[in-house]
Amino acid sequence: MTQYHSVGYKELLIIITLLVLFPIALILPLIINETGGFFTYSLDDPYIHLALAKNIWLGNYGINLSEPSAPSSSILWPFLLAPFSFFSVFFEFVPLIINVCCLGLLVFAIDKAFSDLKLTSRLTLIAVILISLNAYGLVFTGMEHSLQILLVAVILLPILENIGKVKSTYSTPGYAICALILLPLIRYEGLAISLPVLFYIYSKGEVGKAVFALSVITIVMAGFSIFLDSLNLGWLPSSIVAKSSHSDGLHSTIENLIQNILKYGFLFLPISILVVYFWNKDKSLSLVLLTSTVLHFLLGKYGWFGRYENYYLLFIILICLRLIINLDLRVFPAIFCLPLMFFSLSPQILRTPLASSNIQNQQAQMANIAKMLAEPVAVNDLGLMALKSGQYVLDLWGLGSIDALRYRKTRSDIDWMNELMEAKHVKYAFIYDTWFPFKPNNWIKVGELKLLQKRITAVDDTVALYAIGAPSAEKLLIVLKEFSKQQNSSTHFSIQTKY
Repeated sequence: MTQYHSVGYKELLIIITLLVLFPIALILPLIINETGGFFTYSLDDPYIHLALAKNIWLGNYGINLSEPSAPSSSILWPFLLAPFSFFSVFFEFVPLIINVCCLGLLVFAIDKAFSDLKLTSRLTLIAVILISLNAYGLVFTGMEHSLQILLVAVILLPILENIGKVKSTYSTPGYAICALILLPLIRYEGLAISLPVLFYIYSKGEVGKAVFALSVITIVMAGFSIFLDSLNLGWLPSSIVAKSSHSDGLHSTIENLIQNILKYGFLFLPISILVVYFWNKDKSLSLVLLTSTVLHFLLGKYGWFGRYENYYLLFIILICLRLIINLDLRVFPAIFCLPLMFFSLSPQILRTPLASSNIQNQQAQMANIAKMLAEPVAVNDLGLMALKSGQYVLDLWGLGSIDALRYRKTRSDIDWMNELMEAKHVKYAFIYDTWFPFKPNNWIKVGELKLLQKRITAVDDTVALYAIGAPSAEKLLIVLKEFSKQQNSSTHFSIQTKY
């Protein structure tokens, strides 16, 4: 049976300093150095949330203030950011500050879960977990994943403490109930954890808590879907529909399952051992592990700079390690194998500075060009363009435009791009040619923005810059030449004119 012990302030200060403040203070200057003095997140996606949050504060749910759209895959994250848009100068740093705080609280939660170990053992254990799951890299994505994995750890605290206890002593604290409610509202895939754990709570006799939490989740998620539908945006955010690997029904779901098995199928052995062990000790917990695994492998995803699967992996790792320690089995030095098991995650920490440089030298430069152009622009990479260009942005991929998403999903011709651009009074397009191999004949390629460094999180190293009509092409050409003069021969990107 696990017994949590209180951790002294001195020990906690050592832990936070070594595992939070020191790594952040090490990575942050590397990012600023790589980006030429600018702080930039390692992905373009957080800037989508920032642009949406800014407009929410101004009264519109959408990437452009003039029309509604649903580009965020999180229900609550943009609303959490929205009030901070009042502090316009520091607004871009808000996700970073929140994520650093979440990392600190995650360290505290894991430390509490293993407080029966000596300080050096806890430091080692937590450090290996954080590195293995790319927890430091997640901070600098500017996304909601740091909060997501914190909520998973908080949910697990009473469960880990309960391992080995008799059923009558179990009680779920209020903080865990709040985390269970918030998890799927931060990211939809959190349902793979929250639903099974709510069943666990129900099976332990806490019917009221389980029903209350499930009711709140259902009401908020259903209410949000009704809200989206009332704006003619469908029942789910456009970002989920656009990126979903389940759009073709059962076939795509099976394909998603196969891909997950090929990537993480090796986990079936330790998970099976856990399920069998708990089947006789705590059948409810056994079913939680089994159900969460099935849901994640069927519907979850992995990848995209080491951030999609972390929540599930942390869930399994903490339960597994807690059981090993409870059974007095040797967790050291076997724990050092974790980074090797999740070899696609931990290297992303080292790649973060260059990833941030990619975004600064591609998406940020696209936004600078659009700002100089002072015209509406169509794009397929949305974030920094929407936040910093100061112009109307038409998202041809569909995250920020429900019309573009519907056309792209349902029409086999390319005329819809011209129709949509004409309707929105857009005469320019900054896109990846690889994403749109077939383009309208009246598009004139005026130039290209080429990334001159190793590509990490930029989807393509070349952005093609198009205009519709000779006058528009001439204007864009003038802007590109002026922009090139201002860059003083950058070694990280180049502008090549084609017109």
